[in-house]
Amino acid sequence: MDYLAELRLQGFHQADGHRDDEGRVQFDCDLYRGTADELTIQVYAVDQEALEREVMPILEAVLPQIDEMVARLGEIDADLAQIILYRGRLGLHFWSRGVNNEFTGICTQSGDRWVFQGYGDIFANS
Repeated sequence: MDYLAELRLQGFHQADGHRDDEGRVQFDCDLYRGTADELTIQVYAVDQEALEREVMPILEAVLPQIDEMVARLGEIDADLAQIILYRGRLGLHFWSRGVNNEFTGICTQSGDRWVFQGYGDIFANS
């Protein structure tokens, strides 16, 4: 799927005014809203300018790789629901199809690739 084109079409909105301990706020974008492919992108930046300058280049590089990254995880009975970029880590958040369960695959950047590190809490101190 062309997540990047959809992101450029929809754009980010600031989720709320709460700042984390590093002064960042949450920005969200709902891709393919109202469809079976709906997906939320959740990122953190100090302000809109930092979002464009610091976060967007990362998203521009990683979003074209998302389908491949999910495929490398193997067969899982879940749908990708969120992509979270937080403190240099990428979270692929899934909702299980058969059981009421959510889980997040954590990836870190290694050169041009993002490498799966395991499942866990993207917001835990790294």
